[in-house]
Amino acid sequence: MKWLALAGMLALGTSSLFAQDSRALIDALVKKGILTDQEAEDLSADLANEFKASPAGKWKIGSAVSELKLFGDGRVRYEYRGGTNATPDHQVRERFRHRFRLGLEGKMANAWFFGTRIETASSNRSTNVTLGDPSIFGKSNDGLYLGQIYVGFKPTSEITLIAGRFGNPIASTSMVWDGDINPEGLAERWSHKAGNITWMANLGQFVYDDANPENSFGTAASKSELILFANQFGGKMAFANKSSLQILPVLYFYENTPGELGTSAQGYFIVEVPVEYSFTSMGRPWKIWLDVAQNLDADKRAGILGVPQFDGEDMAWQAGLQYGKADKRGSWEARAFYQHVEAFALDANLVDSDIFDSRTNMSGVAASFGYAIANGVTTTLTYASGDRIEDALPTFGTGDIGTTTLTDYQLLQLDLSFKF
Repeated sequence: MKWLALAGMLALGTSSLFAQDSRALIDALVKKGILTDQEAEDLSADLANEFKASPAGKWKIGSAVSELKLFGDGRVRYEYRGGTNATPDHQVRERFRHRFRLGLEGKMANAWFFGTRIETASSNRSTNVTLGDPSIFGKSNDGLYLGQIYVGFKPTSEITLIAGRFGNPIASTSMVWDGDINPEGLAERWSHKAGNITWMANLGQFVYDDANPENSFGTAASKSELILFANQFGGKMAFANKSSLQILPVLYFYENTPGELGTSAQGYFIVEVPVEYSFTSMGRPWKIWLDVAQNLDADKRAGILGVPQFDGEDMAWQAGLQYGKADKRGSWEARAFYQHVEAFALDANLVDSDIFDSRTNMSGVAASFGYAIANGVTTTLTYASGDRIEDALPTFGTGDIGTTTLTDYQLLQLDLSFKF
């Protein structure tokens, strides 16, 4: 009977626990009199030998690491982009693309943790690789790059400190931040639950651009790194019906040696207010959101770019709705939003590279439908259409459609994705 009981318990636990967890289980059986001391020692030795012979037993992990997590995702995509300039002339970009990302996260002793991720493509706003580019079945564009590398410290359950290159800590939308951007620098996160409200603060000091050399020989002006500061404070309120309301305002500004910001960052002092309401209806999750931003220095930005008469181009907003979530086999989701971004409202170096081709001075609609073919495998169809807002101004930003006067734009993407 004792061996039957032991076999049943080990069948449930040994394969995943092993090591110290198996030892604790064996010790418990000794205390209950099911095993003798000698039987326990013999069993521990047998289990240790079996584990060393298994594939898992060949991994060697430093004693400082208490937990490791391996994760990743991949995607193949068909994409169509089309745009018209002021001539008018029309340009089409049609292609097949793929991407791959592989990450590793670990927990260490004394509340420290780390993470890293490799990914395809070197662009800051895209991990996509175009098939057939630059040569027939060539691989010169298929390199892997270090997308994330960070170390962090979590002294309490409410405070997290991070340094390096990491996932964006700011809660926002694709209107302001492209989802592929991994900021570099420092970040601090705080959350505190009081009743049905969780108060949050997300702070970032991101190295936007490095000035090199900082202190030149001779009479050249001294420079320093250009830092983007992002300061977010707000909260999330939970209601009895499992719905929630989240409001997290953000203030963005850039700092450097006076007079040395450069035109890429001068004239930005942006306030963003993302609002999100989540609820359940008809047995499915819903989400409604509104993201509003205003550049309080838009008049300065207009003057720097030589069009001071257009100082009022300072507002951006996105409003959307999502139904469902494609998170397991047979589930699906649908989402749609309208977006309006005036010429000087946002930093064109950060906005989403797909909607609308990395540009400001554009407005339009976007919609997507996703279906989970299997657990971890999803297909998604995305469509977007946009038009220039102010015809007397360029569409600021650099995208895949080669014009600065993008009068209208269309996007169609069909994705097949997997993740683990």
